[in-house]
Amino acid sequence: VLAVVNGITSDRIAAQATIRLQQALKDVLPEADEFRDETEALSLVKTEASSGGKSPFAIVDKMYAGYVRGERQGFAFMCFPAGYGGVIETVVGVSSSGNVRGVSVVRHSETPGLGANITGGEFQKRFVGIPRGTEVKVKKDGGQVDAITGATVSSRAVANAVNEALQVFEVVSDKGALGNEL
Repeated sequence: VLAVVNGITSDRIAAQATIRLQQALKDVLPEADEFRDETEALSLVKTEASSGGKSPFAIVDKMYAGYVRGERQGFAFMCFPAGYGGVIETVVGVSSSGNVRGVSVVRHSETPGLGANITGGEFQKRFVGIPRGTEVKVKKDGGQVDAITGATVSSRAVANAVNEALQVFEVVSDKGALGNEL
């Protein structure tokens, strides 16, 4: 019975996940009219960065480039930081100049009324404009971002996603990937 139900619903679930991702990409890079999956280039960056023995960029899992009429405008990074209730699927948009353009929480299991408030626009706007080279932290950890009251762990998770996305952006931009070829 479970196999039959899974067979019926798996395509719908996958389609809904694709729709949520597309909306999140548009939310974090609103000017983009096209997104290209650059996860293969991200894998190369991660492999090269891990040659020192440690595994950096563990939270960032996918990378998309956003384009307007064929010209790259920035990157969107799919991140999976650990929150209070589990993994928080987050998309972070970074402009070509290196500023955070937007944050979108795609999926989470945070506590309703507390950690779930990370999906609110007011919280997500706290990250917009943070420039590359900035270590992103909540104020409780000595940073610049106000955490949601009663949801420091959830807030910290989103801050970690933004921080790591900016770090990956630094490496990608240092390698010249901001031109039209990765």
